[in-house]
Amino acid sequence: MILCLDYGDRHIGIAAADVDDRIPYRYGSIDQKSVSALSEISRIVELEHVEKLLVGVPIAMSGADTEQTEKTRAFIEELKGVLPDVAVEEINEVFTSKEARRVLEAEGGKMEDEHSEAARLMLAQYLEISK
Repeated sequence: MILCLDYGDRHIGIAAADVDDRIPYRYGSIDQKSVSALSEISRIVELEHVEKLLVGVPIAMSGADTEQTEKTRAFIEELKGVLPDVAVEEINEVFTSKEARRVLEAEGGKMEDEHSEAARLMLAQYLEISK
C-alpha cells in the first residue's frame, strides 16, 4: 500500500492506494491537536503494511521554499526517523487544496474532507506519472 499525506499545521490529510489496484482513495485525516501525528501514522503504516509514504511539499509559485515548505520537510525528516523501513518521498502539492475544495463542492462532499482529498489528488498524480 502507498499512503500520501497532505501535511498542515493542524490537519494531515491521508489518501491510500493499493500497489496493485493503483486506485487512490481518501483514507481520513489526523487532527494534530487531538492525537500525535507520528504515532498515528506509525500505527496506520503497521496496520496497512505501507510500503511507501508520499508527503506533499508546498513550493511557492516562484519555485522558492516557504515557511510551510520548511515545516513540511522537518516533518518528513521526523517520519524517516520513526519509520526507517518505509520509503518516504516528497511530492509537489501545488494547487491541490484549491482543487480539493472544487472537487468536494462539485460532489456535494464535506469540506472537512479537504485535506484527505488533497492527498488523494497528489497520489493520483503520482500514480499516473509512475505508470
